[in-house]
Amino acid sequence: MPEISFEEIRELFISNDFSRTRPRHHKEQPAYDFLMVAREEGANIIQDFHENMTIRGGKLYNIIADVCAFANTNGGTLYIGLNSDPKKPVTGIANPEQVISQLEKEISTRITPPLQCSIDVHDANGKKILRVLIPRGDDPPYAVDDNKVYVRDEAETGLAVRDEIVSLVLRKSGTRPAPPPKPEVEKLVVAEETPQSPIPPERDGESPPRTGVEVVKVDERDGISYYTMRDLRNGNEVKNVTRVSARRLWHYAITEFDQLPTDLSKVKIQWQGKVGLLGIQRQGKNVRYNLVERTQKGYRLYFGVTEDGIHGRWKALVGSDEE
Repeated sequence: MPEISFEEIRELFISNDFSRTRPRHHKEQPAYDFLMVAREEGANIIQDFHENMTIRGGKLYNIIADVCAFANTNGGTLYIGLNSDPKKPVTGIANPEQVISQLEKEISTRITPPLQCSIDVHDANGKKILRVLIPRGDDPPYAVDDNKVYVRDEAETGLAVRDEIVSLVLRKSGTRPAPPPKPEVEKLVVAEETPQSPIPPERDGESPPRTGVEVVKVDERDGISYYTMRDLRNGNEVKNVTRVSARRLWHYAITEFDQLPTDLSKVKIQWQGKVGLLGIQRQGKNVRYNLVERTQKGYRLYFGVTEDGIHGRWKALVGSDEE
């Protein structure tokens, strides 16, 4: 901080420049390397990496799409000249000042409404890399080339569907969407099972996980299945999702949902009271859980839940997994 004052501390806390904060460490410990920490975390809903910014191959466009997506979602950080894999060498940027000028021009001319981003240069293993700080925009929806609205979904940037654009418009106006109705997933018959370990007293319903998606209901029209999906990060519902239009996480959830039989007693579920573990997907260091909750009206099914979305009795359930 330039000086120690209330105003400077307040500005630090509301900033999305996370490199200005770090864990306390003793003198004998190595200096905190926020770039290494970011690479170890990898791409996620608030950060991503691009090794270069060439026009050929669409690399520059992908960066602009990410900027738009972060502005429409929760803000975020882009690292350019850097791969997310800490084991790979740093590519670096040859002419950082020239690249900054080009990127600022692209953001200014291709993203509407105007969006103010911060770009700075950092050293990584003797090479220069760019860091782009994108705020959560206060005038959504933001669009690329006037007509392409992107949003961030976990580690993926994709075009927004109709209901997501509606939510962005409501966010701008300060209007909250009407509370979603109770889940209408078809009630399934499940054989009662004895919990494998003691559980706290049951309540009418457990708070859903905080990441992943819920398949709320399915409608059939002209032989095509249309799914209503709920984003567990913010509770927003997106209707009329098909296998073709579904993004990666949604497509995964739909595929897993369609493979379930009507009678869940035919599925091996690890139950703890009203919550159960359907399955686990492991990919490198990343782990995702498929979960189920038993309610008075049927079952609520959650797919692609990450570790940071696990809480309460879900944590006790996942912690008892022995796989």
